Amino acid sequence: MSDASPSPTPLVETVTVPAGPAAAAVLLQPLLARAAGADAETVSLNLDYGPALVAGATVRAEAWIERATRTIVFAQGRIVAADGALAVQAAAVFRRGAPPNPATEDRT
Repeated sequence: MSDASPSPTPLVETVTVPAGPAAAAVLLQPLLARAAGADAETVSLNLDYGPALVAGATVRAEAWIERATRTIVFAQGRIVAADGALAVQAAAVFRRGAPPNPATEDRT
């Protein structure tokens, strides 16, 4: 969804929880960024945790756009465990049309 318009249907992926303390961020930030659009840069990411995620567990990660302006995208997301329990809820803000970041440019 490159135009980052409000999405009635969330992006959904079934994923395996990686090991480590930042597992939820590792799963949700790229999905939220994809929903926000290719030219969007993360401004903030807030995570609210429920039951602990277990490394290796299969979960459903979802992301959608709540609201978008010309330059700012407000996205929401969540991770739902196999038993249906809400494990993580996320809110993110992205800036659209951000200038290229020299630290992440491909220099090949």
